Amino acid sequence: MKALKDLLTQEEREAVRAPIDTARTFPRRAFVDPEFFQFEIRHALSESWFALAFSEDIPNAGDIMVVNAIGYPLLLVRGEDGVARAFHNACPYDGCEVCIRPQQGVDRIIAPYHGWAYSLTGELLEANYWDGTPKASSVDVRSLKADLVPVRCEEWLSTLFVFLGERHVPFADQYRPVLDHFADVDLDRLEVGRDEEGGPMINSLTIRSNWKTVYENYSPNVYHESFVHAMYRKSPHSPRVDSDGNKTYTEINDPSGFLGLHYDNSIGASFYGKSDLPAVLNKDGSPNRINTIANVYSNWVITVLGNAARIALFLPEGPEEGEQRLLTLFDRDGASDPALLADRKASQRAGIQARKEDNYICESVQRARHSPSVSSQFYSPFWDAMHYTLTNLILTRLEESERSQVP
Repeated sequence: MKALKDLLTQEEREAVRAPIDTARTFPRRAFVDPEFFQFEIRHALSESWFALAFSEDIPNAGDIMVVNAIGYPLLLVRGEDGVARAFHNACPYDGCEVCIRPQQGVDRIIAPYHGWAYSLTGELLEANYWDGTPKASSVDVRSLKADLVPVRCEEWLSTLFVFLGERHVPFADQYRPVLDHFADVDLDRLEVGRDEEGGPMINSLTIRSNWKTVYENYSPNVYHESFVHAMYRKSPHSPRVDSDGNKTYTEINDPSGFLGLHYDNSIGASFYGKSDLPAVLNKDGSPNRINTIANVYSNWVITVLGNAARIALFLPEGPEEGEQRLLTLFDRDGASDPALLADRKASQRAGIQARKEDNYICESVQRARHSPSVSSQFYSPFWDAMHYTLTNLILTRLEESERSQVP
């Protein structure tokens, strides 16, 4: 793998670090080059808590999900104790995947190549016929040292996160700004919305765009709203400035990568329309008045509105493509009520439509990255402080690879 000095020149790094009014973004090759993407996987994406899946993907004990994330084959398992665990999906003996397809309600994991049996907590239980006998009676399976290799895993707000890198940071430390921001909101009351068949309101969208483009578009880029989104164009509060040119929102611009905006729900109501859904509540029982739209580095998005919430995650599959998954949540009193199904579906559709509009633009940006006419972009000091923070954060993560190699 190339070193960072082979991927970014010193001049390009200095341009990223310059004050915002003269700074430049990463050069266009950083958004299209496979080698740059592989370097980011190792040093920017793996060394951070990565949103991998939703709790609803493995809702019950014995449920298994197979997923490839940023080049890693992984296994998610719900144990009998209700805990979600993650493992590298590779058998230490034969190198085959331990599980090829998702499963539900199993009490053990049977590897497909040689039939080895694993517990839901990853311990090798049986290596049948290893010594020629059905139960490998002359072999202590513990001596084989062939348990599944665990991956750090955390479950919070209907999301399963994994940490794949070497410079481990506790989940609560990385997510501290997020937890503090929502300290007054009763997030425990939020439940996954249910459709007419009782299934979870989860949607998947493919997008042909670089992960950084997706990140910088959704929450940090407030400027685009009235030009790209129909729901914002019809509101008198868009663009988000008053008659004197002052912002009608508050930026969330934390150097950790918690980036977005929050604003009063009276403004939010003009975007999202009326609904009979119960309000998202604060811990004191009052309706939450603060709408929040924010990204959390490196691939998780949280939107909390007046009467709904959405979680989104982006799974990069290459330098110019990936999958988005969206989960819609509501207060527990409205998440499955049949009388509120139409309102839930309307809220879900609005979220999907906004995402499709964003994706249309992100794909356009990605195509334009191939033009030799522009080597990099620049910032609006008024609008783009969050985008500037993101670019500098990613560069910092990449430069940590150099510091880690110093004796």
